[in-house]
Amino acid sequence: MAIKGIGTDIVAVSRIKRLRKTYGSRFLNRVFTKGEIAYCESKEHPEIHFAGRFAAKEAIAKAVYQSGYNKVIPFSDIEILNDTEGRPQVSFLIHTSGNCLVSISHEQAMAIAFAILEF
Repeated sequence: MAIKGIGTDIVAVSRIKRLRKTYGSRFLNRVFTKGEIAYCESKEHPEIHFAGRFAAKEAIAKAVYQSGYNKVIPFSDIEILNDTEGRPQVSFLIHTSGNCLVSISHEQAMAIAFAILEF
């Protein structure tokens, strides 16, 4: 497999907290899948985990667009769930080629993600 695109993004946790407060489930359902919402809501500080997933979706979109794909990808069509070891795994709910790897890090104020698209 060859690398066809890379992407990175950083998100302030306060931004996601503000969007949740302002738009509630409308924001969550537009950006995240039911599985992602359930995962993040199960955490003590869900905003941190939503911010990590949001940064990952931005990074993934950048990697996909860099590969030459030029259609808009709704964030709700990108799902990031953890495997049994706790590593984030990317699934596209639209038809795409290749494999996407993602790394997410977060702390109280910021979340960052890096994505690699290969095929």
